[in-house]
Amino acid sequence: MSLWNGVDTRQLYKERIQVAVDLWDRILRGQIKTRAQLEEQLYVEYKRRGIEPFRGFSKVRIYDKEIATVFVVGKYGLGLDNDLVESTKHIFTVEYRCDKAYAILKERGFNVDEDVKTVVRELLDRGELGVDLEDRAFRFMRYVFTGTILQLFPEEDFVLSYKAAQGIFPELRDILIRYIKFYVAFKIAEGIVLGKITSPAERKIYKYAYCVKLNVPRCAPSDKLIREVTLRVYKAPRNTINRLFADLSAREGGVPKIK
Repeated sequence: MSLWNGVDTRQLYKERIQVAVDLWDRILRGQIKTRAQLEEQLYVEYKRRGIEPFRGFSKVRIYDKEIATVFVVGKYGLGLDNDLVESTKHIFTVEYRCDKAYAILKERGFNVDEDVKTVVRELLDRGELGVDLEDRAFRFMRYVFTGTILQLFPEEDFVLSYKAAQGIFPELRDILIRYIKFYVAFKIAEGIVLGKITSPAERKIYKYAYCVKLNVPRCAPSDKLIREVTLRVYKAPRNTINRLFADLSAREGGVPKIK
């Protein structure tokens, strides 16, 4: 379903996945025993390797959120068995619950009835996922986003999870679209760093084409968000940013200084 998923795309995440593998090794050896220790080690390894967590403009609890990468790489990348995953749920407190919710939705074909709605809301109604309902729902969407962007979940599952979340959290229906915009921003950024998008015009075309591909209306992210992800997460060169976002820079009153 994706416009450019494949080997080239996976190469973008090679270092990130290697960090997750290394951290799983430490977990299984008993060198990491708590979530706080895992978050600290994740921070150290990312800084050492120059990796930025998956993010947009916000950095709130960003390394705690990035633990989702470690979990999905272990369960769906390395194929760790369920008993082993179960034994680490005291570390992956958030991800374990999000994965249970994802598994229930997938098993039910992402159809939401009252039973599914009740079970999923109960799974996600925990303080460690966030202080309010929006935080907790977004934490679930981030989990599925992470598995999808790493090509460990089908892209269709991400879209269906979003549509299911609208039924599970009707009070958040109008704001859940933010996570689809977040995902599209990452896919356009991928296209830029892979050399699939080479001009501001192509950037605009693909942004709306991806919404059509996902069959989600009005999901186009802002150019500012795409630029932020391309620059900060994918660390595109300065000349690429200046060339691909020249129109945005002009609207903002000049080329922004990039350090």
